[in-house]
Amino acid sequence: MSIKKPLIIAHRGASGAAPENTMAAFHKAVIARADMIELDVRLTKDFHIVVHHDRNVRRTTNGKGNIWDLTLQQIRVLDVGSWFDPKFHRERIPTLREVIEFLLPTNVNLNIEVKTDGDHRKHTRFEECVILIIMEKRFEERALVSSFDHKFIKRMHDLFPDIKTGALYHPVRDVRKKPSTLCSRIGASTFICSRTRLRPQMIADAHAHKLTVACYGVNTPQHFDKAVDQGIDAVVTNWPEKMAKRLIG
Repeated sequence: MSIKKPLIIAHRGASGAAPENTMAAFHKAVIARADMIELDVRLTKDFHIVVHHDRNVRRTTNGKGNIWDLTLQQIRVLDVGSWFDPKFHRERIPTLREVIEFLLPTNVNLNIEVKTDGDHRKHTRFEECVILIIMEKRFEERALVSSFDHKFIKRMHDLFPDIKTGALYHPVRDVRKKPSTLCSRIGASTFICSRTRLRPQMIADAHAHKLTVACYGVNTPQHFDKAVDQGIDAVVTNWPEKMAKRLIG
């Protein structure tokens, strides 16, 4: 019996080899022949969707402040690469639109993880913003929108069910809840869980209900081999090139 080979998803791009969530990391992920790139998005003060994981820009840039308190113009001038290596000093925080435009001529799909934590603004229409950019670029069939914010995913699905969505498992909030239950409530087709929290019974339940299972934190050969043995559908890794070679080897 042949073993199912998982899709390789580059976590924040090839973030082991380049600064996370930058065009440099996304370019390296494409070169590594990742099947998909995962990135994080947040909404700026002036309602642009930018690619950044943290609430605050302090960790990865030479600036400070929360994303929702900064305009796109203020964000554009920040150096988002030097913290990783000075040779990346020209890297800037990209917009979601720019990343999709970059991926259009490639075969690499995109997992857009939406971050809403910390931003207490109401009626931002974040869901509509994400949908409109995906539709503008005719990227509906190549996008997966995921989030720990399951209410956001439910609204996304209700507004435009043709865009695939994923439910990220929260170890405290979602403990003892079956993947099938979590996903059915919000219309998600993919269950996403950390390597350390994923259990065989969770995988079995998800597959029994025809859900895709993605596992993040897969960064060593041992992690990868276990994921393959468990029949996981997609692995999310900082090292897509290494995992691709493991898959071939």
